[in-house]
Amino acid sequence: MSRFDFSHPPFDSLSSAEQETLETRADIVYYPDGAQVFGPGQPIEALYVVIKGVVCELAGDEAVCRYRAQDSFDARAMTAGQTQHRFVVEEEALLFSLPRDALLALTENNRQFGAYFYASVAKKLGLLAQRAGGRELQTLLTATVRDAGCRTPVFVDAGASIRETAQAMKQQRSKSVLVRDGQRLGIFTTTDFRDIILDGVDSAEPVGRHCQYQLLTMDIDDFLFNALLLMTQRNLRRLVVTEQGQAVGILAQVDVLSYFSNHSHLIAQKLERAQSLEQLADAARQITRLVEILSGHGIRPLQLGRLVQALNARLFARAWQMVAPPALQENSCLLAMGSEGRGEQTLKTDQDNALLLRDGYAPDDLAASCDAFSAALASFGYPPCPGGVMINNPHWRLSCGDMKRRIHDWIHRPSGEGMMQLAIFSDAEAVCGDARLLDDCRTCLRQRLQDDAGFFSRFARAIAQFDTPLGPFSRLRTLEHQGRELLDLKKGGIFPLVHGLRSLALEYGVADASSQQRARKLAQAGRLEPALADDIQEALAFLLQLRLDHGLRQLAAGREPDNLIEPAKLGTLERDLLKDALAVVMRFKAQLQHHYRLGSF
Repeated sequence: MSRFDFSHPPFDSLSSAEQETLETRADIVYYPDGAQVFGPGQPIEALYVVIKGVVCELAGDEAVCRYRAQDSFDARAMTAGQTQHRFVVEEEALLFSLPRDALLALTENNRQFGAYFYASVAKKLGLLAQRAGGRELQTLLTATVRDAGCRTPVFVDAGASIRETAQAMKQQRSKSVLVRDGQRLGIFTTTDFRDIILDGVDSAEPVGRHCQYQLLTMDIDDFLFNALLLMTQRNLRRLVVTEQGQAVGILAQVDVLSYFSNHSHLIAQKLERAQSLEQLADAARQITRLVEILSGHGIRPLQLGRLVQALNARLFARAWQMVAPPALQENSCLLAMGSEGRGEQTLKTDQDNALLLRDGYAPDDLAASCDAFSAALASFGYPPCPGGVMINNPHWRLSCGDMKRRIHDWIHRPSGEGMMQLAIFSDAEAVCGDARLLDDCRTCLRQRLQDDAGFFSRFARAIAQFDTPLGPFSRLRTLEHQGRELLDLKKGGIFPLVHGLRSLALEYGVADASSQQRARKLAQAGRLEPALADDIQEALAFLLQLRLDHGLRQLAAGREPDNLIEPAKLGTLERDLLKDALAVVMRFKAQLQHHYRLGSF
């Protein structure tokens, strides 16, 4: 058995042969309390991995970082061969000592391992995404039939004729029906119907004479893999799903196989087939599970966000179609805004939406429809927006003319609240209805924007609203709360990147709402250095991934997701990458502060 745990990054990227080579060169060393492992002026001949104990990194007398079990230190010092910091034992420590020459040899032959030590920020921040696929098998094997969802069964009585049964199957778009015959339950499928036609059976005969009563069932909370195994063993195309002994659904083989590859289209189909808000709520619950599964597959948050955006757009559109009369749907455009509009929302957060109405159209039932829509989203798990950015607020359901007048006020009568509302609107995407209404308002916004440096400076200055939590010597700055050292990912990192890109996009006429597309378009237009644009995209993706992982853990623990992480609980690689990401935030903010002359405000 190996003495060294290779399951932690970056060592999990080594092959078995490379792991064996490294382990033969590793030593175990002991340091008592107060001992210095190495410091300024000393040659760095090894990378250390903590087995137990605590080692503190000091810049002068200031603690920069503390290393605990499974943490490694110091990759930067090892590659440079020297350090300006001291590494002192706070609690007697047992360490693995990995020779520098052995590690450097591995970096030459293993590009992913070498990236940890030498890669650019953009490449280094992509490391975790490359490693994430390893969680795929475990995630899939723990999925249940409930996770995959099952089709609502169609029931007919055994006395119904074959013709009546066929009509029910056509009407419900189902390839099977469950047949009730007293206490017995049978199944009749399109295959049975084919055999009856070939045998020349009269279509007026009762269907109960020709269905199968020996049903194979699967409990809704059983593992989905067991369903796939049973279908494979018995050569079945569908199973009857039960809950507490009662039939509640039909699980088709195509649904199982699709889930094991990518089951997002199953949710989309469920949304399209939904006939009630309750059925939509069931599909909405599946979206969070999809996020967990695809994140486990290694899908990166910016790409995952776009997929969730597409599913949410269908969800919101179907809900709006159920609560709003056809005339209102035809004369309006429903908008998603904020992170939902940018395609950067993965877990359910506050509602951010608006409604544009065709000029001259003012239905009497407008308020009731908007109230019903906001209530429906709340029932789907999207909490109300604390700032009231929802269509049940009259401030966010406007005619195009009223929205254009508001745009005029945002630009020519600027205020803090107005700048915030403009930022929200600039991320808008059409969900359903007449998208030309949004295009018309966007055209108005572009026309009214002038070459006014003062306006763009006022709009961009929000990036300085929160300090970047990275101090001297790359020390993570946390705030103590109830005995925990916390760091706010949104305020300290995500918001300045998003708003900085939003500001440049507004200034230079980039129409895309996605932060990723804004960075690319700005770089292509020569408004942003390409290397910095790459770093911004990778830094944003990493920060969003940290927030997503943190949010999924909170949901699993029965808590509401937030943006507050504990850096001390991150591994060495994640902590280092967090520092790199926040360093990108600082570079971008410095460039924006110079570009917009924010120091003069």
